[in-house]
Amino acid sequence: MKSLLLYWLIATGTVLGWDGTGHRIIAQIARDRLNDKARARVDALAAQLDNRGTPYNAITLACWADDIKDQTSASPFQGQFKPWHYIDLGCSPNDPVPETALTATTGDLVTALDHCVTLIRQKKTDALVPSEPVALALVMHLAGDAHQPLHTTCRHNPNPKPTDKYHNDAGGNAVTLANLADTPWGKNLHTFWDEAYRRYYENGAVRALPETELKAWPDRLAADHPVNPDLITRDTKKWIRETHELGCAQAYGTLGAPYGARNITLTEKYVTAAAHTARRQLVLAGHRLAALLNELYGD
Repeated sequence: MKSLLLYWLIATGTVLGWDGTGHRIIAQIARDRLNDKARARVDALAAQLDNRGTPYNAITLACWADDIKDQTSASPFQGQFKPWHYIDLGCSPNDPVPETALTATTGDLVTALDHCVTLIRQKKTDALVPSEPVALALVMHLAGDAHQPLHTTCRHNPNPKPTDKYHNDAGGNAVTLANLADTPWGKNLHTFWDEAYRRYYENGAVRALPETELKAWPDRLAADHPVNPDLITRDTKKWIRETHELGCAQAYGTLGAPYGARNITLTEKYVTAAAHTARRQLVLAGHRLAALLNELYGD
């Protein structure tokens, strides 16, 4: 692996989604599998972006889309692309399909990822994605989000009232947890799945391995979770369909709590299974991202 520590240590600001380490793991697994031409092009494009003076590289670029979401200082992209990180697909055939009109403040993961890939493939930009480095940064980030089950899945209220402001649980953000430890932000099911790959169960609490222990994980995870070549597809809609199935079957299907339940206590069995699935998803995302970037930028 080339310059892993250097890439790993050049971190950017606060990030969400898969947490920042998760996105960097995906990017490192992908970069290690790029051909020479694609790697050189990704490196060059990444160096053209910065965030308030902090530079990016081919690994940290995967965090750019989160870094600019809630920026308080002036930025051309401040607060943009927030809905592009997810799609609220329910698990019932009767659940509503999200609207897909794409603007800087509306849209969804399916439409946004396809849009950015198409721009790169056609060597174009537009008013929403005004440069190739921005398009690449979005593709790298959204490819990761497309493999996080609760970025593709939500539960819709089976008995909504006209006065309800929200009719779904926002990908688990509204599902509070009683035993999620070691997190300064929301103690909810979505946050758990953002970090599930490094979560473990201990004495009734769901704890997280510190980031300092994870720098060797791209190699370790890739070795522990070999990917069947038949799964390495560049079809981004297929990525999201498969991840949505995981969201329905596992993230919600094994939760053991109905819609609207609050302060759920996650079991050791649930946490252990989620960690295994999340690690496998990180590796799969890295392989698929590499295949896509090799097509877009390689020989």
